[in-house]
Amino acid sequence: MDAITVIIMIIIFLFLLVFVFSTALLTPLIGKKNLLFVVVLGFVVGIVGGTFLIAPISDDIPDMARSVYQYTTGSSAEIISVDVSTNTNITNFIENTKQIEGVKSVQSNGITIKTATISDDWKATLKARIPTAVPNVNSVQIQDSNTIMLNVKNNSNPQDVIQKLKDWMMLVSGIDVKYSIVHVSIFVDAAQVDVVANKLPKDDVVITSIGGPLEEKIADLKSMIPNKFNIVIFCGFLGIIAGLAGLFVDSIISVLARIKDMILKRGQEKE
Repeated sequence: MDAITVIIMIIIFLFLLVFVFSTALLTPLIGKKNLLFVVVLGFVVGIVGGTFLIAPISDDIPDMARSVYQYTTGSSAEIISVDVSTNTNITNFIENTKQIEGVKSVQSNGITIKTATISDDWKATLKARIPTAVPNVNSVQIQDSNTIMLNVKNNSNPQDVIQKLKDWMMLVSGIDVKYSIVHVSIFVDAAQVDVVANKLPKDDVVITSIGGPLEEKIADLKSMIPNKFNIVIFCGFLGIIAGLAGLFVDSIISVLARIKDMILKRGQEKE
């Protein structure tokens, strides 16, 4: 939903409140006993406007806020985390991604490997020997009997690491590597996050998260936005307030005039 559509929807909702206010102004003609009618009318109009005009906007508030943050703050690079299957040429993917406008850098520093069953005896051995036996591996975690997590040096070729690990594991233990996934971090200009995300090859990668200072602000904003039911009910009460304002507008103006006179008198007394 673009900004113009949002503005139009808000204006229409305000016109509905003006309609309720104007209807309430007719109470000298329709009688004060119709207070209930004005209240019900205001609530119903507010509910309808909230349901069809205001509540739908709440879904677009985070995106609108993101656009504002992107162009009004000096946010550092956001990070798009993706998982890439090694059936894809990882080196080509990284190089092609670096060429996308808005991408600052691309790092591959984690690999998840699924293997045949690893016995308890081999778990400790593999964890201790893989960093020295396979180049560019910083550390190893064996999460369960068939999952190995590798932390590798930045800018290393993940496919070379996986192939060397596969050959070494088969040679020393007979444990085969079934498949693997490379975790890639893409550092992107905050204003280009959506553009870069849309240009990533959807058939080859899975976006697992988008993080950074900007996304933290958006997450905080989302946590403060009330759910649609509460928004609709609030709009219903706004309708009631608009109706009551029209119903008692004369009294309200009179009270405001008295307050103004009191303030002026106190000012004159002090002088």
